[in-house]
Formats: sequence, structure tokens, C-alpha cells
Amino acid sequence: MSVYLPNLDSEYIICKEKIEFFWQNGFVVLKNVLSKEEIEIYRKEIKDTTYKRSKNNEKSFGGAFTQALNLRFDSKEVQKFCLSKRLGKIAADLTKVNAMRIFHEQALFKGPGDTKTYWHQDQYFWPLDTKLHIGMWMPLIDLTKDMGLMRFVIGSHLDGEKNGVSISEDSENYYNNLIKKENMQVYELDSINAGDCTFHFGWTIHSAGINISNDIREVMVVTYFPDGTRVGKLDNESRLNDAKNFLGDKTTGEIANHSMNTIVYQK
Repeated sequence: MSVYLPNLDSEYIICKEKIEFFWQNGFVVLKNVLSKEEIEIYRKEIKDTTYKRSKNNEKSFGGAFTQALNLRFDSKEVQKFCLSKRLGKIAADLTKVNAMRIFHEQALFKGPGDTKTYWHQDQYFWPLDTKLHIGMWMPLIDLTKDMGLMRFVIGSHLDGEKNGVSISEDSENYYNNLIKKENMQVYELDSINAGDCTFHFGWTIHSAGINISNDIREVMVVTYFPDGTRVGKLDNESRLNDAKNFLGDKTTGEIANHSMNTIVYQK
């Protein structure tokens, strides 16, 4: 039986102030990107596909969450969400480019008692030669602070790579010390509703707290990069693996235009 899926091609208007905030601070919070009806329908498809993939409920990054990558290849319904023009145009508008490709997507389900997501920079993992690689983080249900919400270090993207350490207790300690030493300011979400989302640059230092609630924190992440971007240095294991798994095994210097990296928006 076919499932009715709302069309996500309609435009979400972002004001100039939001775009400038994003560039200055490295992140932005956007409200009502998907309506309640839209997110409720897509939530069911994303949730069902996630649990089919993660039957053993294995945890990633030291017990921070259940992670299910590249779900769009398992479900046409999830694919429609991930490749939607609405989300792709937001990514293009925020980065001020004409065309955006998808890098990867993942469901991150943080269960009751799941530990914190340590401070890190996504670009440490991402093997692309651009500062305009960005990530979207969208809750599938309404979230409160006790469920482990996003925290961003304001303006931390401006200096690029701060430390070549993978997400771990080491990265947590390093960035905590850096934040104190440089008197950096942290923005932490108090709550966020289903269909709202955050976007952040790949070099923005960010983390999420422990889920001390009795509910699962259900979030979908989609990451994007500008069309024409080349593969960067494959100088750590994470970048080597990501180039293989998310760029069709492209190598340094090649244009990242594999068929799996669909253009999601183009002017």
C-alpha cells in the first residue's frame, strides 16, 4: 500500500538577518521548517526504517545514541525527505551558493540514559575541501532540555580546525579547556519542536547532553556541500572511510560528483 507523503518542494523563506547570524555565529535555529502534519508523516517512515536497520540497538560514540546512516537507500519515503528541495534550498541560501549536493544523512536516536555527545567538529570526519559543508539537525518529536539537546560554541567555525582529535573523551576535555581558556560562549537549546531544525558549519564546535528523560530523543540529520567541491585530504581514518562510504570512493582532488551525492537544489 502506498504511503501519502507531503511534497517538500515548497520554499522556506529565510530572512537576511538569519543568514548573517549563521555566518557570524556558525549555527542558526529555524522554526517550522516542516509543519506538524509533514513531520508526523515522515517521522513514521524514518523511525520504521531506523529500527529495521538497527535491530540490535547498538550504540555509537561511547553510548551516545543509536545511529543509522544512509537510510535513503533503504526507503524511498526517507529518500524523499532527505533529497527534498525545501531543505536543499535552505542549505544553499545559508551558504550563499547556487547548488547543493547531499553528503550523507543519519538518524540519531538518543535513548533514556544514553551518554553525552562529546564536543567535536564534524569537519574532522568530512573529506571535502570546503568551509561550506554544513549539517541540518531536525527533531522528529518535540524535545526538552533533559533529552540531550544541541550546544554550539559561538563563532568557533571562524578559525577552522581547532584540534585533530576524533569525537571522544579526549575531544571533550580538549574543547572544554579551550572554551575556558579563550572565554568562548556556548549557546544551548532549551527546547525545540518537531519540524524545527538547526544548521551549523562543519567547523562549528558542538555537542549534546545526556538524555535524562524517559523518552527517546528522535533526530534526523542531513549534511550538504556545494556543487563543484573537490575531495580534500584523506589524512585520517575517518576521512578515508567517509570518502569510501559517502563519496563513492573518490580520491583527493577529484570533484565530489558521484551519483550518490545527488544535487538537492540548483538555481
